[in-house]
This record gives sequence, C-alpha cells and structure tokens, in this order.
Amino acid sequence: MSKMYELEPMILDCWRVCNDLEAVFKQVGDDEPTEDELMNALIGMQQLYQWKFEQLFNKYEDVLRDRQ
Repeated sequence: MSKMYELEPMILDCWRVCNDLEAVFKQVGDDEPTEDELMNALIGMQQLYQWKFEQLFNKYEDVLRDRQ
C-alpha cells in the first residue's frame, strides 16, 4: 500500500535537477567542455530525470488508487 509520505522524498529528489544544472553551468563557465562532453552530460541528465519523474508519477498514481 502506497502512502502519501512516500511521495515527499521522490519529489525532493526530482528537485535535484536544479543543482545538477548548476553543476553543468559551472563546468561550462570554468572548463569549456567539448560539445560532445556537454551533449553527453545533458542527454544523460535528460534520461535520468525522465526515469525519476516517471517513477514519481507512478507512485502518485499508486497513492491516489490506494486512497480511493
């Protein structure tokens, strides 16, 4: 049975995208990564957060279903 409190850590984990983007901005400003390095990092981040948001939404649906 899914509980509402299980959503909070998943939501907070998804907020990390802002911190991760800040790291990318810093790297671009400091070291000027190659275009391939930058694209690989962004593609990886996109996939990672796609999965995280899918898992979060699935948990949200579970919580709603269990509350009914």
